[in-house]
Amino acid sequence: MGSSQVIALITVACVFGGALLGLWLQRLLPKHHLSEDAKDVIKLGAGVIATITALVLGLLVSSAKGTFDGASARIVQTGTNIIILDGLLKRYGPETAGIREKVRAQAGATIHRIWPSERTSESKVAIIERQDMIEVVQGHLRELTPATDAQRKVLAEAEQVAGDIARTRWMFVEESQN
Repeated sequence: MGSSQVIALITVACVFGGALLGLWLQRLLPKHHLSEDAKDVIKLGAGVIATITALVLGLLVSSAKGTFDGASARIVQTGTNIIILDGLLKRYGPETAGIREKVRAQAGATIHRIWPSERTSESKVAIIERQDMIEVVQGHLRELTPATDAQRKVLAEAEQVAGDIARTRWMFVEESQN
């Protein structure tokens, strides 16, 4: 059993155990503790505790959703930038065919490592941190020698997009480690 299941079972046991203990202790209480005023105060206290608990749980869920949405947006942004980079490399000319193939192969391999068909214990952040595909692509882009102004413009755009991908990757890694 996982640790979360053990914690859930302990919590359920404590709640039911507390309820049974309360029913047993009720017989031992003096009559003035069982008056309507005392019961109203207990109900009010329980209501305040329930409200605060609901508020804390709501804030926790909201925070988790914000973190998930941010990570999801960065993943979508990176995928979009990879598609744009591929299009720019295609526009540059046939000499970038090898780079384009490496980008596609590495993107596919990264996706498979992050979301494998079988569950692994390897950290997703560690996988992204180790992945140096974009740095390799940036190195290949620096080696290109454009012959025309159009190629220079496309190369500058490709270098900008590759830089955006690298920044997004490291931002994801750093935010995940906080």
